[in-house]
Amino acid sequence: RQKEGSTMKANLQRCVWVLCVSATAALAPVSDAQAQWKYGIGTGLSGQYVSGTQGFTTFAGPVKFDVDLSASDFKDLSKSAFGFGGYAANGPWLIQYSLGYQELEDESTAAVGGSTVTTKINFKVSGGEATAGYLVSNTPSALIYVDGGVRYTKHKFDNSLTVTGAINQQGSRAFSNDWTDVVVGTTINVPLSPTWTWANRLNAGFGGSDGTYFAQTGLTWRFLPNWSASLVGKYAKVKYEKGNEGDSDWYLYDVDEKSIGLSVLYNW
Repeated sequence: RQKEGSTMKANLQRCVWVLCVSATAALAPVSDAQAQWKYGIGTGLSGQYVSGTQGFTTFAGPVKFDVDLSASDFKDLSKSAFGFGGYAANGPWLIQYSLGYQELEDESTAAVGGSTVTTKINFKVSGGEATAGYLVSNTPSALIYVDGGVRYTKHKFDNSLTVTGAINQQGSRAFSNDWTDVVVGTTINVPLSPTWTWANRLNAGFGGSDGTYFAQTGLTWRFLPNWSASLVGKYAKVKYEKGNEGDSDWYLYDVDEKSIGLSVLYNW
């Protein structure tokens, strides 16, 4: 159990540059007289840092370890990653959405006594979020929306351990967990000039998880009539636990996720 936990910790101590999403919109103040549907969709790249605790039950028993992921080794772990996000706005209404998928894969071999231990890990994360916001304050200095919606997250984990040599043993463990949270929050867009906007989002989610908290801030530049680019920083606190340690289906994910990236949106 200790060998397996140590191996997993070593394998997972990485950070990632991922193709990610941003629904940050360079929205200008609108009034009812100007109400019409406006849309945007985009994608981007970001560097992600993850720290916290993860635990699950393996074929050898429960394993709990620290996660400390850094961006430098993403190329070694990332098998695929993609995502996109966007918005639709009309009058006082603002709909925002995002979808993302990421797959990490690693294999390591170590000599333990007279045996060779090979560990293979495949970790898939997918999810999406959709919120509808209503404009509650429209001034030249800021647009403030009250948001509500849902956030869905799914983790799929496959782990295999093979021991050959003085001891021969093989085992595997595969499981998946998903949860849906109801989220409430706010979006605050601050026009800085006709082409620059400071965009911010805050929300909290409850229901399927033990609590998820999200914050985003970014500068959006409308450099062409239909194109905008955003420099975005994000923070998320995620805590999810299924069952109790020792249960066959126990799973713990209690981490802080931070990222900074650049996204490009097409607006029409």
